[in-house]
Amino acid sequence: MSCGSDNRQTAYIPDFPKPGDSSRTKGALRALTRAINQSSPSSAYAKRAVILLTMGRVNEALADINEAIDRNDNAGVYYLTRAQILRVLQQPGKALENAQRAEILGVDTPELYTLQGDLLQQQNEFDKARLYVAKALQMAPYDGEAYYFSGLMAAKQGDTARALALYQQSLRLKPRYLETYNQLASVYRTLGDLNSAMAYNGQAIKYFPNNAKLFFGKGLIYHAWGQLDSALVYYQQTVKLQPTYYQAYFQTGLINQKFRNYYSALANYQRVQQLRPQFPRIDTYIGYCHEQMGQYDEAIAAYTKATRLNVADRQAAAGLWRSQRRQYSQNSYNSLFLPNTSDEPLNQARSRATLDTTRVRISTIQPKARVTTGSSDSLRRTVRPIGSQ
Repeated sequence: MSCGSDNRQTAYIPDFPKPGDSSRTKGALRALTRAINQSSPSSAYAKRAVILLTMGRVNEALADINEAIDRNDNAGVYYLTRAQILRVLQQPGKALENAQRAEILGVDTPELYTLQGDLLQQQNEFDKARLYVAKALQMAPYDGEAYYFSGLMAAKQGDTARALALYQQSLRLKPRYLETYNQLASVYRTLGDLNSAMAYNGQAIKYFPNNAKLFFGKGLIYHAWGQLDSALVYYQQTVKLQPTYYQAYFQTGLINQKFRNYYSALANYQRVQQLRPQFPRIDTYIGYCHEQMGQYDEAIAAYTKATRLNVADRQAAAGLWRSQRRQYSQNSYNSLFLPNTSDEPLNQARSRATLDTTRVRISTIQPKARVTTGSSDSLRRTVRPIGSQ
């Protein structure tokens, strides 16, 4: 619902600060907050939302732009800002709805059309996406971001050569666009050109020295090179910069599993599960670590969950069979032995098993007397009649 608060505003509302000017950004933020506290104009909320977005405070930015739209729901640029925020929050469907609303309300800028092209290509609607990106390039032929999204579409459709050319054009026009570096490094890593991948990654880190995604990408390159110790260093740096970066925990788990350090691998896989419960086949990896450590109850539980979630998971099914078999064998082996409650019965049993020759008198077996038919006295001496005393 529209509100007339903007007409009554008396506080100073600053223009947007230039990118990278942190002192002016903080000053603008303070001025906008004062304006909101004094008269709460929708434009102050909208401008503050943009600044918060550039600072990475995305949820606060969303709260501000929602407030701005509640106060004035006919401003197309507000919907454009909300679409940009929702894209960062990985909600492309809702973002596209807001972008379309902005277009209906008369926003006609390359920024809007590039955004729509990106959101449409995320939903694999490439024909519509190309139309919007082409419209953006008509209005702004030197828009590096538009070339980037054109490259992204080419890469998704398997045209790697065209994708690389578009990415490089994007970088020439917008040399500090982070995503272009990431995509170039990723494509070259996939192609096996690890030197080129490392070069683009290194160049990006110079511009963005605290970006977790770049350090993760560097870890992937070292991982592909087989330099696992170096890869671990960069995965660990990734989670220091961004503790919720679950992909880095997973890759760390894979390396520890390869080194047969199952305890550390399990801890990393469990962290992935905490951060991303729907991560594909994470229960299978957890079950494997438990199995290798001889924790068959836990392995069976994890493998059972994995097979329930995905009946086609043959590794989980095989692991479940192995764990059940080993648990049964272990229980069968243990059942052969009684609980050892006292040392005495065991010692007695052992004493009966050995013959103590010092306490047993052994008589030598004498040869039987020869029976002769020639002497009846001899026969009487050697053969007693039955019943005689």
